[in-house]
Amino acid sequence: MYVAFDVEKRLGEFRLSARGELREGATCVVGPNGAGKTTLFKILAGILKPDKGRVEYVGVKSRAYVGDLYAPPDSTVMDVVLAGRTRFGGKPVGREDAAAAARFAELVGVGALLQRRWGTLSGGQRQLAVVAAALATEADLLLLDEPMANLHGDRRAELAELLKREARGKIIAYTTHHLDVLPCCDYVMVIEDGEVKWAGPPSQIDPAHLTRPKACR
Repeated sequence: MYVAFDVEKRLGEFRLSARGELREGATCVVGPNGAGKTTLFKILAGILKPDKGRVEYVGVKSRAYVGDLYAPPDSTVMDVVLAGRTRFGGKPVGREDAAAAARFAELVGVGALLQRRWGTLSGGQRQLAVVAAALATEADLLLLDEPMANLHGDRRAELAELLKREARGKIIAYTTHHLDVLPCCDYVMVIEDGEVKWAGPPSQIDPAHLTRPKACR
């Protein structure tokens, strides 16, 4: 299973010209703000069309992109996770969907909050609920924008380890500015100025692009 891409996309003054692969496992995608990470993810998810080039999906039957997720303040955590399970309105809700939503909420640590209102949650609790919603899609290719936002040290490492486990048999890629989680990934991709500058296992990170992170706990 893999996704190969060689695409170009211009958005205003910004130009993405990216070539690379995402393989089975968990890939951390890093780079400065405005580097093109989100644009690339939206192309891979089919939300944006490239101006030039192509994307090849091998063994990938379903795709999902999850970034910022708006929910009304009176929504419950269950409502939000179910939204992911049903592909954000793509199909009716059944008993199996509710059971799966509860399972993924428990997996990320918000199982006890299923009936809590969205407006009463902390930023970290909301972020974990969004991750649960993303995992509940059970997509073969799951693209997450900043899932570590609002999380601190140990909690980030725990989530990174969870995403690595959940990526067995599928592709999970996520953007992050937290370099401490890179050792918990199978692969790292560095994007700068709209281009993939480096990609490989975290143990071989090119010091020209990144400061070598500490070992995962």
